[in-house]
Amino acid sequence: MPVGMRNAALVSALTVPGRLRNHPGGKNMTTYAKLRIIGLLALALVGLVSGVGWAGAVIEVRIDDLTDTPGVTLFSFPTPAFSPTILPDTAGEFLHFTLPASPSSLGTIFYSDLFEDVVGGTLSDRLLVIYAANSSTVDVRFASDPASIILPPGASNFVNRVEDGTFQFLGPFQIYIFEVKSDRSDVPAPATLFLLGSGLAALGGAAWRRCRRA
Repeated sequence: MPVGMRNAALVSALTVPGRLRNHPGGKNMTTYAKLRIIGLLALALVGLVSGVGWAGAVIEVRIDDLTDTPGVTLFSFPTPAFSPTILPDTAGEFLHFTLPASPSSLGTIFYSDLFEDVVGGTLSDRLLVIYAANSSTVDVRFASDPASIILPPGASNFVNRVEDGTFQFLGPFQIYIFEVKSDRSDVPAPATLFLLGSGLAALGGAAWRRCRRA
């Protein structure tokens, strides 16, 4: 199939009804899968248009926010030969790093938000991806305190979702697929569960002692 026809087919495949940014976090089986497929198609389209062959190399950039401080890990096959470069302003709930990028004349800035209960409700986390034209790196920022991320002019919203405790697709760039795992607000933290269990055990012990006295 000629390159032009393949590009047209990919563009058609990327046309998905509705606006991703208004998706309420995914009620169907396939919301996550659909978003990942869109990301993979976008990567393929970039390769066709630019003439760059990625040889099937897609790297998942996984940001884990289930700990006190968010961390980032790269996943792909084969294993990436590089790691994210963590920048000095990373602190607490703010994570800032860069990744190698293929220089392109097209700059881009996009962000995705995770909400606690419903899209448009309480904002929990924000991912911001910035690529300056002709740069050899892409700048990535993530915060559990979204107020610490100021959106630059020209930033576009890629998707809004409700956090569910699993890795959720928040956007693609070149060979990267960005995923974030964040707690649901209604899921007790392990420390909370431990304290609750300790309290119940203490109450049970007191009741047992009263029964023995009786």
